[in-house]
Amino acid sequence: MTKHQLTLIDTPKSWRLNDRTRELGFEGIARARAALKDGLRDRPPSPTPSPPGRPGRRRGGGTPPHTTRHAA
Repeated sequence: MTKHQLTLIDTPKSWRLNDRTRELGFEGIARARAALKDGLRDRPPSPTPSPPGRPGRRRGGGTPPHTTRHAA
């Protein structure tokens, strides 16, 4: 693997990764991305969001109507 990135900060040699370790890391990232892509493919589409400037409708969860009568 050739080095194409400019080194801005010199790191101690003991912290540097060898080419094989980098290669394994890139392979792992590629496998993880593929697994995420496969997982999203089997997922149902997300609901369409409300248009901007228009609040979504609230269903339930608000204050219930008063049903109790107060004694006079």
